[in-house]
Amino acid sequence: MDMPRLSSRRFRVARVALVPGLLLALGACAAGDSSNPAAASRAAVPAPAAAPVSAAGVAPASTPAAANNGLAALIRASGVTCSNASAGTGCTAGDVDSGDFYDVELSPDCGDQGFFAGVAEAKGVETLDAVPSSGSKATATAKLSKGQLVCVQGIGRTGQNPLFYYVVAIPANTIGKCKDNALCDTYGDRPINNRVATGGEACHAAAPGHYAGNCAQGWVSADVLDVFSNGM
Repeated sequence: MDMPRLSSRRFRVARVALVPGLLLALGACAAGDSSNPAAASRAAVPAPAAAPVSAAGVAPASTPAAANNGLAALIRASGVTCSNASAGTGCTAGDVDSGDFYDVELSPDCGDQGFFAGVAEAKGVETLDAVPSSGSKATATAKLSKGQLVCVQGIGRTGQNPLFYYVVAIPANTIGKCKDNALCDTYGDRPINNRVATGGEACHAAAPGHYAGNCAQGWVSADVLDVFSNGM
């Protein structure tokens, strides 16, 4: 009858003897972890995913910065509002609340695939910083002479009809397709007056098809342009 009680006491004594050893072991582990907090942090945070690599072992190129900057700059300069500014889609100009607005298609590229035109109005034309609409306060940014070559970067439409164009006057000798092209004899670099400075540098190609500096630009009526519908 004494044997069960003896075994029970021995078990309790053995369990009590084990506890200090376990506590010491846990304390040692905790001390080891706290001695290197950086290692603990690295272990807790997953490593960033590697960039995708092609079969040839080369990471894909990102979108050219000049193109992205060109679109953002065009949206700011033209005063349009876009539902997706990063893609330049869903854009409008004018007073949407009153219904006096235009759907706008943007194209900042003035390279080989660009959309070009020439000023056909005998007295020239003023470029405006906003599309004329209800309550707008459009002001002139420059006066383009007849024969000035322009790149069309924005088309303002009601339905399918273009009524306004956002244009930028760029140096004809920077346009590859102007070489030996009769259109660039009729339209080219002409006097630009009353220009509002937009940058410290002269208008120049910052990247193929993208321009920076003091380039005369703004909205003009579709009626004053001879649009190169078939390209250069």
